[in-house]
Amino acid sequence: MNASVQSTAQSNVQSDLQNAAENSVLPVEHYWVQLIHSDIRIIQGKYRTRILEAGNPAAPALFLLHGTGGHLENYARNIPALAEHFHVIAMDFLWHGRSQTEGFEHAVIPLLIDQILDVMNVLNIPSAHFEGQSMGGWVAMQLAIQHPEKVDRLVLTTTMGYKPNEGAIAGYVEPIWASNLASSIEVLEQPTFDNVRTRMARILAKPERLTDEAIQVRQALYQQPQLAKVQKQFITEYLSGSTIQQHAITDALAAQISQPTLVYWGDANRTPPALGQHIATQVQQGQFFCAKDTGHWAQFESPEVHNTMVTQFLLGQDLQTNDE
Repeated sequence: MNASVQSTAQSNVQSDLQNAAENSVLPVEHYWVQLIHSDIRIIQGKYRTRILEAGNPAAPALFLLHGTGGHLENYARNIPALAEHFHVIAMDFLWHGRSQTEGFEHAVIPLLIDQILDVMNVLNIPSAHFEGQSMGGWVAMQLAIQHPEKVDRLVLTTTMGYKPNEGAIAGYVEPIWASNLASSIEVLEQPTFDNVRTRMARILAKPERLTDEAIQVRQALYQQPQLAKVQKQFITEYLSGSTIQQHAITDALAAQISQPTLVYWGDANRTPPALGQHIATQVQQGQFFCAKDTGHWAQFESPEVHNTMVTQFLLGQDLQTNDE
């Protein structure tokens, strides 16, 4: 059950990347300049899903799964680099972005898994690598457990939905997520630029790294009446409901995850690196990496480090990971 979690010093290359991330100036290019070589469309299978595809369709497939309240643009800083090696598919989950807004169910996780399987069927992709950030990691873990034949390698970026055994992590206390509910509802009812910025800023180690474009994309989506309506239902269940919690990942369930797994964290994430380290020891083939000066939106805030580490891992290359 226990995986090997390497706790070695950073290589010079990785140290250089980390230092660059800490001192970097955000890219000048806008999202859709970076994504100009991508294809975006809405596909209709069992569900209506907006997807973005990039890279060589003959390359190994890599699905990118966003977090709560997000959308496929959450990976805008990662898609071009990952598409150099993989057939990248980023998607909007149900009740998010520009995917379908109807059919909300309080269990949430089973339908999102079914949506992924639907997209794979429409695109004729038998199996793939998966990266899930936040809620996307929760969905990806359940997918790996329930449909192991569909998942080749797994990246869990600041994942949510994990309930460690009591006392398994010294000093660990899960945050009271319901405390975010009122502000999350407010931004859906009044999606002003400032409200959206405030909502998004809390997921970064340094809020000044949040670009106006990232805020405007989220704002434009939240201004869609049907999306705002269903997002209220969704976020209420996600932050304070009991039905979705029936699908939480426990230590016993994590032990069933057999695929090679990289747990990618940020040292300023609200749930501490100790949780990520623990998850990496519970899955069968886990590795852990913690990006410095990085919050919950780790793939956005430390993109150079993220893209290097994730690419190496998915290509099966040896990583020098850390436990900081």
